[in-house]
Amino acid sequence: MRTGIVLVALLLSGSAFAQQAATQTPSSAPDQASVSFNFQWNDAVPWQSYSIRVQADGNTHFDGTPSPSQDGGGTDPVQDDFTMSEANRQKIFDSARKLNYFQADCDSHLKHIAQTGAKTLAYKSSQVQGSCTYNYSQNPDVQQLNQLFQGLATTLDSGHKLAWQYRFDKLGMDQRLRELERLQAAHQIEELSAIEPILRKIANDPSLMHISRQSAQQLLKTINAPGSATTSSVQP
Repeated sequence: MRTGIVLVALLLSGSAFAQQAATQTPSSAPDQASVSFNFQWNDAVPWQSYSIRVQADGNTHFDGTPSPSQDGGGTDPVQDDFTMSEANRQKIFDSARKLNYFQADCDSHLKHIAQTGAKTLAYKSSQVQGSCTYNYSQNPDVQQLNQLFQGLATTLDSGHKLAWQYRFDKLGMDQRLRELERLQAAHQIEELSAIEPILRKIANDPSLMHISRQSAQQLLKTINAPGSATTSSVQP
């Protein structure tokens, strides 16, 4: 009788353990592939270094170290999280596939090319991992990704500086917004929606000059993703 009780207890505990293990297996979580871009150059402005990781669902994380010689914005490390637009997310993952998930050399290795910083593209999933580092690449798909990620870093730098300006130098806000408008006109920024919270804060603040509020409102109108989710931490 006692042996039977022990046997039943062992069976029950084994069943409970199996259920717990099943809920903890990696297969219960979705395979979240990601593409990342890392930049490093001590002489660069505005960022000495930064990394951008884009997940397959669009969730994006930015981690940057500002240059100590930049104009405004402070030098503390910056982190931002937001949702990448569907168009750019698709572009990033399509390019990664075309480039065989960065499993080949992507540097041009041309002589007499100016140093513009070490850049690394990387892909990671449960099935495939790859990365390549370059200073300059002649591959058009690498160039497209390079432009996209650097444009995003420029956008986040603008948002970071606008947030700093909002706190410490509101009189200089108009000049900063004009610079952002110039960058947008020159197609040098990406994902303006990533800094929507600070733009909306400026646009809705009656204590600011009308021209600054108007500039922020015009920039908000150009965001081509109405209603899209964003959780950017670029806040005043």
